[in-house]
Amino acid sequence: MYPHNTDIEKSVLGCLLLGKLDYIVKLNESDFLNETNKICFKGIQYMYNKKQEIDIISVSDTLKKRIDNSLDYITNLTGFVASPENVEHYISSLKLYSMRREVINSADKAKDAAITGDYENTIEFKNNIQQLFDLKAYENKKTDNSLSGIINAVMQDIEGKYNSKSDNKLFTGFYDLDRLLAGLHPEELTLIAARPGVGKTAFAIQLMINLAKKGNHCLFVSREMSNMQIAKRILSNMADVDGHKLRLCKSLEDGDWDKIGRANGAIMELPVEINDKLSTVQEIRAYCRELKNNGKLDILILDYLQLCKSLKKTENRRQEIEDISRQLKEISMEFGMPVIALSQLSREGALGEPELHHLRESGSLEQDADNVIFLHVPKDTNEQAEMFEIKVIVAKQRNGAPGYIMLRYYRRTFKLCNLV
Repeated sequence: MYPHNTDIEKSVLGCLLLGKLDYIVKLNESDFLNETNKICFKGIQYMYNKKQEIDIISVSDTLKKRIDNSLDYITNLTGFVASPENVEHYISSLKLYSMRREVINSADKAKDAAITGDYENTIEFKNNIQQLFDLKAYENKKTDNSLSGIINAVMQDIEGKYNSKSDNKLFTGFYDLDRLLAGLHPEELTLIAARPGVGKTAFAIQLMINLAKKGNHCLFVSREMSNMQIAKRILSNMADVDGHKLRLCKSLEDGDWDKIGRANGAIMELPVEINDKLSTVQEIRAYCRELKNNGKLDILILDYLQLCKSLKKTENRRQEIEDISRQLKEISMEFGMPVIALSQLSREGALGEPELHHLRESGSLEQDADNVIFLHVPKDTNEQAEMFEIKVIVAKQRNGAPGYIMLRYYRRTFKLCNLV
């Protein structure tokens, strides 16, 4: 027998009949196990969608062919309601029963999947199982969605940041960029795009280091480089040691070892996790939820978007990229944090200063992103030099103006710095 509570189901239906119809959008027919209650809900939902008048008489008349003595049954539903104001409590209880049934169904499907074993590898199997148990919990938080309530929250946010004695925790550390963007922001997706070799990964790592030093928990998902390669870049950056020496190792000198020793302690303190095993956006989302629930995630960085996959069946790669892009935006909204995704440019974008239409494979990237940042090496720059300047172009900012800044790039240590 599946877990359920018929009285709770009736209480929720009774609240809908007693004027709490707006709560119907939080419900679906799978929340009701009792067949008669399910028929009642579907009838009320149908009438609600058709914008029909809903009361005991009209609902019982609509359902008279499907429920015996429908008037008596519908009338009795209100008797299970102590007060319509308890609707949130009733729905929360109902959702718990519904979720318990979902877990049982997911467990049955996982068992079947394990028995059939129709998978190419362990990663594909793990992704499928994680998808099965990626259940969204119902939150009965009461929020004030009136304009006055929202403005109060806005004013508290502004005053809190104004009175803060320290820089905004989500400032990037690039002063001119922070003036342009006002730092990074929760619930925003930022795309960083450039042609190959310009320094997308170096820029993303520098951002991560700057943000982690302020106590932000960062998840760096790499689909292009291994976690060892990323860690060596971080070590090169913070120790100020030539990255090529860290690859050869034999060429390291005593002074280099001193720098590495000093940097090692600081690196160990950074709240950073690097993962090169998450291959699908669904797997990334599930892992983000796990970290967020444990209070260990403030920022997600993905390197890079075009190497990510989706479990959703799509007709072509363009649609798959659209799904990945949309889910990254949803991750930023669901977990209330900035998401930074690196992206490739089309071939046309390599010819000159990049523009928004150069984003590779999908126009949805521009649509979903709150901010689009291009990295561009100005013409006639010697990219083999020890140090050169990179132009950071904010081509799109949903809540601000476009613009650009210049950063200094130290090629051998993968370090980007302010010009002054």
